[in-house]
Formats: sequence, structure tokens, C-alpha cells
Amino acid sequence: MPTQLKPGAMGSPLDGTTPAEFANSMAAAMEAELNKLLQADGLPQLTVNDNSRETRDRRRLFVAIARGVVRHLDEQHEAIKVQRTDSTHASPTFAIYGKDW
Repeated sequence: MPTQLKPGAMGSPLDGTTPAEFANSMAAAMEAELNKLLQADGLPQLTVNDNSRETRDRRRLFVAIARGVVRHLDEQHEAIKVQRTDSTHASPTFAIYGKDW
């Protein structure tokens, strides 16, 4: 399967750990970066291997941001120009996991 952009999703609130829909997604990368910044400032780190209400509340924001970014890129792909070696230009297409818009 080709590489796809995976913005992320919430999965079931009944999952005991990180839902597959969230794992390895853009939203999960955002959560990991926030954790690194907290650690760098000596602040308490996030709980990341659970699916508690608190964790889901935080992840909802990351999923919304990631989905908004990916959706915007998909809808505005003609604004992105890739210059080819022959000096012509093309707009990319994106393979997006779970695209529902």
C-alpha cells in the first residue's frame, strides 16, 4: 500500500489503550511533540498509553487540527506547485487515510 497521510481519529472510547485510529497519525505526532516540549521545560509529561477521558479531551484538539490541516492541503492542492526537472510545474495529489470529506 502506498504511503498515506493519516491525520488521525478518536477511535472507540471503550479502548483501554491508544486507539489504532490515533496511533501513528499526524495527531499522534503533535501529542509526542507537546510531550517533548513539556519535558524540556521540566513540566509533567502527558499520559499517552491510555484512552481516559482526559487523554481523549486533549487528543480531540490534535485530531481536529491535523484533520483541518490535511483537509485544507487536499482542497487547496493546486496552490502547491512542484517544479519538475524540465522546469514545468505540477500540483501534488495526496493519499489520505480515512478521508471522509
